[in-house]
Amino acid sequence: MERNTMKRKLSKELKETIQKRNFRLQKFWEKLGLEVEIIGDMETPAVIKGDYCLACYVHNFNLIFTDHYDQGSEVYRVKLQNIQEFEIEPISNWLKTATHRRIYKIKMKEKPELFLVGYNFREKTENEKDKYPVYGKYGAKIYFTEEYAKEIIQFYDLDYCEII
Repeated sequence: MERNTMKRKLSKELKETIQKRNFRLQKFWEKLGLEVEIIGDMETPAVIKGDYCLACYVHNFNLIFTDHYDQGSEVYRVKLQNIQEFEIEPISNWLKTATHRRIYKIKMKEKPELFLVGYNFREKTENEKDKYPVYGKYGAKIYFTEEYAKEIIQFYDLDYCEII
């Protein structure tokens, strides 16, 4: 499922380069044997594994591993190439020792397999209150703070939901 967006207008060439890089990024994680989801802005994607956003980022064709999710120090770097070459031990150590960012999702209490996946509009207006939540089994909306997830629950009166 494609969960990437483009925050700004890019030239066709730059967009193709970013898509190529992100394809290699996905292949890197597959070769490593980790099931991850790459979401967010195509230029600065987030790497999600389970309930965490991993403490790494991409810059050009480099995957940079950091010790902390918020402006951490670099601990290892991999060049995302067609033929992936890297050492597993530094990545394994990073996965265990880095401070990864906890993420949050909103799910229904009565049907725990259904997550908040997006919104639809009652009418074509820009009023936020005209939106209503949409639920699904896949592609849950991800919140990087529990406080923001709580705000969403309060704003839309989702007392039938909980944060996980």
